[in-house]
Amino acid sequence: MSNRISRIVLAILPFALSCGIALAQSDIAPAPSPFAPGDLKRPIFETDKPDYRTAGKRPDSASTVLAEVDGRSITLGDVADAIGKLPANVAGLPFPDVYPGVLSRLISQEALVIRAQQAAMDEDPTVRRQMKAASDQVLANEFLIRTLTPTITEAALLDRYKTEIAGKPGPEEVHLRVIMLRTEQAADDIIQELRAGADFAALAKKSSIDTTASAGGDAGFATLDVLTPEVGAVVFAMEPGHFTPFPVRGAGVWFVLKVEERRRQATPPFLLVREKLRQELMREAVPAAVQSAIGAVTVRQYDITGKDLSTVPSDNGTP
Repeated sequence: MSNRISRIVLAILPFALSCGIALAQSDIAPAPSPFAPGDLKRPIFETDKPDYRTAGKRPDSASTVLAEVDGRSITLGDVADAIGKLPANVAGLPFPDVYPGVLSRLISQEALVIRAQQAAMDEDPTVRRQMKAASDQVLANEFLIRTLTPTITEAALLDRYKTEIAGKPGPEEVHLRVIMLRTEQAADDIIQELRAGADFAALAKKSSIDTTASAGGDAGFATLDVLTPEVGAVVFAMEPGHFTPFPVRGAGVWFVLKVEERRRQATPPFLLVREKLRQELMREAVPAAVQSAIGAVTVRQYDITGKDLSTVPSDNGTP
């Protein structure tokens, strides 16, 4: 379903691009930000004698340049970081399926950043506070990751596996067929044909814009965690042999779905669920790590008038 994946990845673009267009048409022309290149119509590096001798080289470095926007590089590392922030059901898909949409989004984002800096928006106090908050969040998360990761031992992971997973049935999964359409009306028309007795696979081959169309819409078996919330909530509430009685909305598309079969997976082996268990243990360890960090620093709080609340006596009479 690579078409659907690309639509999910690019779902943020319409609003963002509309903002960019509004900016381009603005009559206000404030001084550019000091962080913007002096001449944004020219690359910020020398290009008179470019060197494109890349034969035999593999783009396996995080610094490998995949695109340039007014001379600003978008690297393989940037793409990898962006993919890592996608929902697990999208980030876990093959790189060639996810890469084009992510790179396109990063190019659009960089273009908007340049336009914002030209308009000195990064000098606005509100924007600067938001940028600091985003930076602080990245640092706080990285501290937790680097601090807690060494504490998650293999023995602890195996203990959790034995307690929660070993000897128990695996997750439920459904055998799913999909017809993806561009409009709600088109999806509703398909449903009416199905109610009149039409074959789902034949309609998928004829009308679906999904990559599964040639296979009659057969998307194979899927567990709840690999489906988008909209699709997952619907198909896991259906009985085998039934199709959706109404169009299901996706990211810019509409679906008609059919459940062919439901079954339980076998108990997953430890290696398959190791990362999931590691993340669970990490989340459980976060509160203690936060309290430890707070205990290692001096914290003073003030009310909105500037009064130091640290000097206010507590209920037992102590500061």
